[in-house]
Amino acid sequence: MDWTLILPETALLLLCVLLLCLMLIRKTPAAGVLSPLMGIATAGVGLAALWSFGFSGILFFSTYRVDLFSQCFKLLVWAAFFLTVFFSRSLHEIDDGRRLEYYFFLSAAALGMMMMASAVDLLTLYVSLELASYSLYLLSALKNRGRDAEAGVKYLFFGAAASGVFLWGASLLAGISGSTSLAGISENIHGLIASPASLVGMIFVCFSFLFKLSAFPLHFWAPDVYESAATPVVNFIATASKAAAVAVLARFLMFLPPSPEFVRALTAIAFASMTLGNCVALWQEDVKRLLAYSSVAQAGYILVGLLAAGGEGFSSAIFYTAAYVLMNAAAFFVVSRVALDSGHDNPRLSHFDGLAERSPFLALVLLISLLSLAGIPPLAGFTGKWILFSAAMDKGHWFLVLWAVLNSVVSLFYYLTLVKHAYLEKPKEGLPPMALPLAARTVGLALCLSIILLGIFPNALISLAQEAVLSGGLH
Repeated sequence: MDWTLILPETALLLLCVLLLCLMLIRKTPAAGVLSPLMGIATAGVGLAALWSFGFSGILFFSTYRVDLFSQCFKLLVWAAFFLTVFFSRSLHEIDDGRRLEYYFFLSAAALGMMMMASAVDLLTLYVSLELASYSLYLLSALKNRGRDAEAGVKYLFFGAAASGVFLWGASLLAGISGSTSLAGISENIHGLIASPASLVGMIFVCFSFLFKLSAFPLHFWAPDVYESAATPVVNFIATASKAAAVAVLARFLMFLPPSPEFVRALTAIAFASMTLGNCVALWQEDVKRLLAYSSVAQAGYILVGLLAAGGEGFSSAIFYTAAYVLMNAAAFFVVSRVALDSGHDNPRLSHFDGLAERSPFLALVLLISLLSLAGIPPLAGFTGKWILFSAAMDKGHWFLVLWAVLNSVVSLFYYLTLVKHAYLEKPKEGLPPMALPLAARTVGLALCLSIILLGIFPNALISLAQEAVLSGGLH
């Protein structure tokens, strides 16, 4: 076997083994040493992902497929992982004694998500899903407060139920087709795709990944977990977990073209996700809960692209997912700095008062990220929505696109409310300017430039996404 095909997974596995050994011998390096070492290790994983980029092959008895499609999503997961490790340099919400466990579960979750992108068998998919999921459940409950543990338990129960439903749906598909591989199911289920058992199986299999996507009606965990978990963990859940879910849903729909009934069900989910997410976000005072409901709405937009299917639909979903990772990471970059400065794990809108006076740079990063999430040109969010909606219009989903555009207008209200607090409100008396280290300024600047440049010059990424879709199994 050519091990270069799974070089990023191998690098992450070795990192997990190293962290586990340190945990077992109870050797916890000082935070000032551990954070830089994790940064170096994470950069090494990124180099491994870039080294293997463009390689292709089928491994482990045709249950694991490495192609351009999976490699693109592995890079997205790595980007979210790298940014989360960077945000964790100033992590104050988790005790120093739990730092090794924190980085171990973070690395294990990233490994599981990378495996999800390459899994082309229901059993491989389930194993990688559980590896990522249980790591995230533990990460969300690592803080000490009782409410944080409560949210982690809710996340666990919802996730366990979603996994059970996945197994139920997988057993139906495997029983009807006589195979657990996506290719085998696709070949053998031909002619039965519209049968009730097939429809139920497909919906149930997608259930777990709609849960990861925090789409309606599987979004109930998101606000509590976003509010209670450490801010870097929330960033990882909001970005990497969504990217992995999109990878699986897109691959699944490539191999198993949906029936009209399944399309109608997914349309209703997209409609409800956009509506509920944007409407409830209007009333939020806690910024992390606001971003949680924003993520529910964003899941609806991504589903519009997946519904369009075909080369244009799937490639538009990949493009928008990449843009979403950058936009959300930029927003959480500012939230993490405000939380650190205010001493509140869950900053409210009032904590952003006068941010433009105290730190013009952070206010600018916040402005660009929120305007991009709202879909204002010429930023990446606008370009992503444009190609999403264009692909959906070409497939006749004009009502859903119209509703998505109206929802984007609604989202402007709560995004601009946060911008108003940053730019128009006065800071509390006696608050000093917010100092930012050079590394933080560099990362913030890189995120802003990426959002702007991706919006103005999207062609390279669109072409890469289209090639990835062709390599991922779309025929």
